[in-house]
Amino acid sequence: MAASPSPLSTLLPDPSQLQLEEVSHQDGVTQLVISVRLLFAQCPVCSVRSTHVHSRYCRRLRDLPWQGAQVRIRLLTRRFYCRSRRCHCRVFTQRLPGVAEPYGRQTVRHAEALLAIGYALGGEAGRRLAERLGFSVSADTILRAVDRLACATESDNVRVLGVDDWAWRRGHRYGSVLVDLERHQPIDLLPDREPETLAKWLQDHPTVQIISRDRAGAYADGARTGAPDALQVADRFHLMCNLTLAVQRILERLVHAVQRIQAADRPGPAHDSDTAADNPVAPQPEQSAVEAMPPLNKHEHERQQRRERRKALFDQVHAAFQSGLTKRAIARQLGITRTTVRKFLRMSEFPERAPRQRRSELDSFRDYLERRWAEGCHNASQLCRELRKLGYRGQRSRVKEYVQPWRTQPKPPTSAHRRKLPNLRLVAFWLTKPAAQRTDEEQKWVQAILSSDAQVAATELLAQQFRQVFKDRDSSALNTWVSTTASSQIPELQRFATGLQRDYAAVTAAVEQPWSNGQVEGQVHRLKLLKRQMYGRSGFQLLRKRVLPLRLHRLARSP
Repeated sequence: MAASPSPLSTLLPDPSQLQLEEVSHQDGVTQLVISVRLLFAQCPVCSVRSTHVHSRYCRRLRDLPWQGAQVRIRLLTRRFYCRSRRCHCRVFTQRLPGVAEPYGRQTVRHAEALLAIGYALGGEAGRRLAERLGFSVSADTILRAVDRLACATESDNVRVLGVDDWAWRRGHRYGSVLVDLERHQPIDLLPDREPETLAKWLQDHPTVQIISRDRAGAYADGARTGAPDALQVADRFHLMCNLTLAVQRILERLVHAVQRIQAADRPGPAHDSDTAADNPVAPQPEQSAVEAMPPLNKHEHERQQRRERRKALFDQVHAAFQSGLTKRAIARQLGITRTTVRKFLRMSEFPERAPRQRRSELDSFRDYLERRWAEGCHNASQLCRELRKLGYRGQRSRVKEYVQPWRTQPKPPTSAHRRKLPNLRLVAFWLTKPAAQRTDEEQKWVQAILSSDAQVAATELLAQQFRQVFKDRDSSALNTWVSTTASSQIPELQRFATGLQRDYAAVTAAVEQPWSNGQVEGQVHRLKLLKRQMYGRSGFQLLRKRVLPLRLHRLARSP
């Protein structure tokens, strides 16, 4: 009966070729003395087997740690003569491909473990994990291991391709990521987002039949040049984003009509008429508006100064445009972006900023505070003690700040005193959102905003019809919607419809086809995470290796 192998022998890199001779432990390092079982070797040049030993030598290798302890191997191996007369190699060393690479200082499994750590975490994060596992390695060594590995991509049989851009540095330098939408994995990374680069890649991969992309014209031109027979599909998410942006521009143009709903919804104080009747010498509101206005505090004064500076900038933009300057020249002269210039020029009157909505922990106790204030309890300390019994965990100073505005008014304002207009971008999102998905508060705002201007109501109706086109997958309804919108009196939606007409084939495919860029957006998010893990030290090739699915065959095979 054959003897069972020693438990220590199973810890060797390759027990079929190696034999354990000695084990020692010193200063936290375990050292193994291992000899090679094989008494022959093949010449690396001519592959002829040789049994003629030239000499013996010792290789020192790093191996996987044991329970956090570092392991060093002294490998006793041989050199052989090559007796083939046709081979120019006379002496060669014994190769052990499953144990260590030629001239290597670590075992194959040690190198693959570092490669897996580097591929998953990068340099610095990988080094921290490796130290906890017992590896003695630097971040540079881990990154070099990943950098030396060749990418094993599978981009030869791609049928449905998704493409999107990603930012090396936002606003300055961009790249492109290509995703196989059927296999749900990235297949390549391009160093820029130029149409020529994408066209060349598509020409090298003629199997692509469907290309999902955003609304960027560069990708449309590159796909048209590199794969003229492929079907281009515009991404539905980007189409809805374009529609929301158009609705936001409409609200910015009609901002004064929209903002009037704040004054319309503000109820007048119930006590004003009673006070005027009881006190005939009381000043009228128009006579004492300035005298009754409380002095501005520091923050309100700074807010007023910022408003005046913004108003002056708004007037300068309109004055410069009336004098004949271009938008680019105005932006350069005033030191602002062309986006701000275009935004100001779309508005006929200065847009007032909506007050900031601040939530407080005391909002949930507002009804109790109003009742106690009406009963005559105006002491902040007493109110704080009562609130603590009801579950309030804040400070007395918060209670004092919360009720301070009530001291200058005959009674505290109710929650419906004044509704603050939300951000216009958020309002635009609500208008394009399905009515069934709006909350009660959002629906109230939408109804109030729709009544402010007829164009806003027409815009909301067209936005819901556009969303319904994609829900029903009806391309004929899309044609009707584009025709109706192009003939409307809303310039922002007319421009949006004109853009759809220029890219009508891709937009129609977005209605009919199930493909979208959702997977690609997820891969862009993952790419940004990997890039930031390397603390800005990643070049394009290193980042490409980490993004693409590498084939770690040894780690993936079954034991």
